[in-house]
Amino acid sequence: MEYFLQKIADSLYREFGNELLYHCLVFPGRRAGIFFLKYLAGELEKPLFAPAVMTISDLFCKFSSLRLAENEILLFELFREYKRLSKTPETFDEFYFWGDMLLNDFDDTDKYLADAGRLFSNVQDIKNIDSQFGGLTPEQLQIVKRFWTNYDPANMTGEKSRFISLWSLLKDLYLSYRTLLVQKNIAYEGMIFREVAEKMNWKNLTGLGWNMVHFIGFNALNECEKTIMRGMKKEKLARFYWDYDNSYIHEEKLNSAGFFMRENLEIFGNDMPEDWSYDTLLSKDNGRTTRRIIDASSDTAQVKLVPALLKGLSPLNPDEAHNTAIILADENLLVPILTSLPDGMIDVNITMGYPLGQTQIYYLVSYLLDLQQNTIIKNGQVLFSYRDVLKILRSSLVSELAGGSEREIINEIVRDNILMIPSGRFNGHALLSEIFSGPVGPETIAGYLKSIMLRIISLTGDDNYRPVTEILPEPVRNEFIYRVMLSINRLETVFNYSGVNISVRTWRKLLEGLLKKDAVPFSGEPLSGIQIMGILESRALDFRNLIILSANEGVLPSATASSSFIPYTLREAFGLPSINHSESVFAYHFYRLLHRAANVTFVYNSDSEGLRNGEMSRFLQQMKYEPDRKPEFMSLHFEIKNPGFIPDTVARTEEHNKRLPVFHLMRETGYCLLRQ
Repeated sequence: MEYFLQKIADSLYREFGNELLYHCLVFPGRRAGIFFLKYLAGELEKPLFAPAVMTISDLFCKFSSLRLAENEILLFELFREYKRLSKTPETFDEFYFWGDMLLNDFDDTDKYLADAGRLFSNVQDIKNIDSQFGGLTPEQLQIVKRFWTNYDPANMTGEKSRFISLWSLLKDLYLSYRTLLVQKNIAYEGMIFREVAEKMNWKNLTGLGWNMVHFIGFNALNECEKTIMRGMKKEKLARFYWDYDNSYIHEEKLNSAGFFMRENLEIFGNDMPEDWSYDTLLSKDNGRTTRRIIDASSDTAQVKLVPALLKGLSPLNPDEAHNTAIILADENLLVPILTSLPDGMIDVNITMGYPLGQTQIYYLVSYLLDLQQNTIIKNGQVLFSYRDVLKILRSSLVSELAGGSEREIINEIVRDNILMIPSGRFNGHALLSEIFSGPVGPETIAGYLKSIMLRIISLTGDDNYRPVTEILPEPVRNEFIYRVMLSINRLETVFNYSGVNISVRTWRKLLEGLLKKDAVPFSGEPLSGIQIMGILESRALDFRNLIILSANEGVLPSATASSSFIPYTLREAFGLPSINHSESVFAYHFYRLLHRAANVTFVYNSDSEGLRNGEMSRFLQQMKYEPDRKPEFMSLHFEIKNPGFIPDTVARTEEHNKRLPVFHLMRETGYCLLRQ
């Protein structure tokens, strides 16, 4: 079966040939652009200059004069503007925990072209709500009124007063903050989107060397994206290629996967080739498709099942392995997957990168920050908590480099039940004395962490260093350390630039936020081997064989909605994304994966302990009730039962009556023989 991107590559090359050089192709993700170029290369008989390939964010940045700023800079600038307007003694430590949420609200407001003045207005009285929110449609007005039903001006509690005060401030903060960022020529992503959409400075495509822009494989669009797409369509500068199945386009009451696609088709039309079929394997089974749902008892059981599932597929040769993908609905399973793949397997390509937040270096940095937060000074002596000391000494990286010194200290702490350890106890060892050197503040903690990282590199690079066990190859360890130091340098630069005082605790939150978002990229050929990726990275891609892990309710789709100052009903009234928006997006991603997949295996964790619900995804539940596409169900649970209960009395039956005389005779005969 021909894939979506493969068909577009064939169609564009046939139509434009060498002129593709003057076209721009926009995809929902970078991975789709890489696969498109692969399919395009398969069409060529001679070398060709490739077209421009980018994401929608890249496209907006091309047309904007503003520079996308890092989140830390945006937070510090927002805090300073907030302090200027509010005149409160609030510190950055108190502001940090809701400042990031406020940035997300501003981002949504701009991307969806909401009227920020009306959105953030302070409603003084429910009676004049119409005038405060003038210009709204009757539907929007009704939703806003519904939100304010419980608003009682006569009963003004402290919580209501603070809420009203903050709501009133948000309007001025939004406007002044944007003005400040423009003066510094920086912006958050939504601000860039809004600038491009409102100024219409995308018309000069020829200045970028493009004759046309092709939008490929999109689904949910924000208002800024719709604005430039409408404008380009009107000027005949854009084409649109949508991937969908007729089953969820026409069954709007039964399936939310087509919620956004129906609107897209109505507004922009479709430029897919006329011979392209929208009756995919999702709605028109060719009799050779396989759908399985496997009930696993734990996350470990899920990942340990993967090698067997891969072996059960048709023989995977290196040239065809890229048609098989392992989709991680829960991306935390990446590391367990890597440790579960057997040696000698066909190459795998991991598109997500190794998460820095799951490395030994990250945990060591976390332990070091715990140590500094809990350090005390008593009678001029620096004391460390035994809990923090033991965590550091027992960490694999430190124990590998301490040369046995750490075991002596651990035994001493445990034997003598020492609660607080003085810093002088670690003198005489280069690494340990560096770690337990004394308390540091926010202004020196970056230097403290970097000196320890450099000390680790110097020790592992020593010719005399001989690891007891090869816990982590030295080049990999050094790459992790390099990534950590980049994040520390980034935060140190922002901290020095802002001039804002913060505590070690908040400094830690900022650093951990950076490290958890970072990933160390895997080197290799991105178009060869079995593909391991998350749900969002699979956008616009097709695979013949799919293994989808963690297909649980609450994961697929995600049950958590991002925190927001804007109530749900107001988000609906002003067209901002809500939890229903997220569910429809996940539904489309899920069903689109099945368009051209002949073999699909879903695995979910049915363990309901703790906070887990142990339920399969609602999308799998829907498949259970579709007679034409009903999947096969399997369970990996071991059913353990108590032995059968034997009652004290047995009810006599006719069969018993027939057999009892025989048993009686045998017993009597046996006794007679023994007596003789």
